Amino acid sequence: MSKLFAYAALDLAGAKPAAKAGAAVRCNQGTGAAIPSGASSYAAARVARIVLRREPVADEVLAWTSLIVMQASAARGRAELALVLLALPELAGLDAEERTARAYDAVMGRYGAEAPKEMPMWRRRQAEAGLTMAQLVRGYFVRLAEAGEGGDPCAAPVDARRPFFVVRDGAGSPLVFAVGGNLHLYMFRRTAFGNWSQTDLSAALPHPMRHRVQCVDVRQAGDGTVAVALAVGAREGAEASTLYVASGLSGSMDEAGWIKAFRTMQMRRRGFPEGAVATRVAFGPLLAGAAPLVLVTARAQDEENTWYFNAAAPSTPMSPLRLQGGLARVLGYAVGSYRLPGAWTLVREGGAAALTFASFPDQFGWAVNVEYRALPYLASSFHLAQGTVPNVPDVFVAGEGIVVYRGGHDVPQPVARVNGAELVWSDRDGTGEHLAYTDGAGGLWLVSRELGSAWGQPRAIADTMVATALCGDPAQSGVHAVGVTPGGALMWMKLDVQGNVTSCEEITQAAVWEEAPLEAAELNTAA
Repeated sequence: MSKLFAYAALDLAGAKPAAKAGAAVRCNQGTGAAIPSGASSYAAARVARIVLRREPVADEVLAWTSLIVMQASAARGRAELALVLLALPELAGLDAEERTARAYDAVMGRYGAEAPKEMPMWRRRQAEAGLTMAQLVRGYFVRLAEAGEGGDPCAAPVDARRPFFVVRDGAGSPLVFAVGGNLHLYMFRRTAFGNWSQTDLSAALPHPMRHRVQCVDVRQAGDGTVAVALAVGAREGAEASTLYVASGLSGSMDEAGWIKAFRTMQMRRRGFPEGAVATRVAFGPLLAGAAPLVLVTARAQDEENTWYFNAAAPSTPMSPLRLQGGLARVLGYAVGSYRLPGAWTLVREGGAAALTFASFPDQFGWAVNVEYRALPYLASSFHLAQGTVPNVPDVFVAGEGIVVYRGGHDVPQPVARVNGAELVWSDRDGTGEHLAYTDGAGGLWLVSRELGSAWGQPRAIADTMVATALCGDPAQSGVHAVGVTPGGALMWMKLDVQGNVTSCEEITQAAVWEEAPLEAAELNTAA
């Protein structure tokens, strides 16, 4: 590794914006975000979750999926499966009204424990016409679903296809942030009584009924504080994004504290093109003594570019991100720091790879250039982690094997003998250290060590989840894993340092509703 501490401004001549449309360049994923973890989300599992109120086992999902795919349409497949499930002995105690409600919910793909508003009308029609359950479902519910007229639409507040994040609260329990089916941002918090509360944080932003979340990132620093960045756009009409950001938020706040934090969240406009539509926001690592940097990728005038800014400095404008040497050799990049704020870039040079850091232009002319060249063969992924040196990250690199560079040292330390890993998450506390990665087959793996000990063997984790978000559990020297099951349930698992599940608990969800279409007068109201 070579290092250069210079007094001249960095030479970025010839560099290009970091994310032109169509460029195959990867921005390193934010720590704490949900990661695909192996399982698939089946329509059969979701129908079973609605009708049976439980998660089906693998053999059940396989058999019921076959039933669905044999039908002429998705709605008819859900209907036939619902009728089969309602005939199971475990539901023999349900009354007629509850059976009708669950059949309706299953056909419409409706998530929610409350009965639909139309249920009294359907029960009355069934009684007047002498319809059996099968006749009502096949003759009426299926036709409505195929025509796109379900009525009373609602969805799950956590969707594995949309981002969700997990950090620790002041008590060490998971604090979950998720974008729901109605594109609002929800928070799930464990109360002092052991229950779970669900809070619509989007409702605290200006004009919540008019906006939907476009992209979001939530990150936790080593001191436990939380940073949030999100872009929202209009539900109807122009998609132009409005950016909000906050850092240094206490993880110990209750619902009232979080709502107040969102009501007072800073709006960022300076340097962001008028009419731009954000497609990604991502924090750099929140290191001790370092500025909380944010990357924003957005489309403006049919071109996609990336900007960065300091979340803790509201008055500073956004600046376009430029990478040395352009995009042709770049395998991945991230904003971060090495004593000064800057950009980390993994580049390919011939058959070898190099990881470089270049600080951003400084008003006093200070600059830091760092380059790691002794990388694993076929290096393709890197991850910046909290280390022991302030404002200098530990750097994990994966290729043919995984290694880590500690505190700016150029001698790599071995972590795991695995090939082709995609590094996605890490955590370090006073008892141990954890690193998570995905493999080429979509599996999620965890490798851990106790402080003062060697790294253990990688263990596959959360393979029954569709997507999983991770955060550390210092109290138990382990990891919190929060995932979405194939049936749509939100599960909290505690893993020990060997990756074994020590406890599992479902996080309760309440259905969320899409708002009614906006009136013209509301659309014309100034923001």
